Amino acid sequence: MAVTEQTQTSAQNNPWKLSVSRIVYAALGAALYAGLSLLTNALQIGGGNVSLRPAIVIPLLFAVLFGPWVGLFAGGVGNLVADWISGGGVYWNWDLGNGLIGFIAGLAIIYTLGRYYKTRNIVIAEIFSAVGVIIGIAFASYTDIWVSKMTVQAATTVNFLPAGLTDLVNGLILLPILLVAYNAAVRRSGRS
Repeated sequence: MAVTEQTQTSAQNNPWKLSVSRIVYAALGAALYAGLSLLTNALQIGGGNVSLRPAIVIPLLFAVLFGPWVGLFAGGVGNLVADWISGGGVYWNWDLGNGLIGFIAGLAIIYTLGRYYKTRNIVIAEIFSAVGVIIGIAFASYTDIWVSKMTVQAATTVNFLPAGLTDLVNGLILLPILLVAYNAAVRRSGRS
């Protein structure tokens, strides 16, 4: 019995393993990210097509809880669906950039096993999320030099700084709040 439980726990904590539950979480994360992004797409900041996006916390949350593949799908597909529904145009580089945000944030699960009961683990999730935001937004912003024919200065001032800073602020404030709430819900349900 103990060997079976240990094997199940090891399989669940393997960040590279895809399971039915992780596929469901990925789809749920993408749907939530798309839906919540649509609610705030009208809140434009800066001179470009950058919006204030508190919804960025969704791919971050799903990533740190369920791993990099879930984060990649939630961020990339969620952004793609939101862009497509809003009619503002679909930009593959921004979809991939949002996927990178989730993928990199999801690497936190290697160190935390998806458990955020200790402050140390929440800090690890925050660090991986911040790195994910910086790399993902940098990728999206600076590939716009080729995709949208921007200058380096425009990619920096119109895209990278406004999008990166708002995603960092929104993500890093909201993520620990949602992790604490998630932990409380898990404890109440009796799951570990």
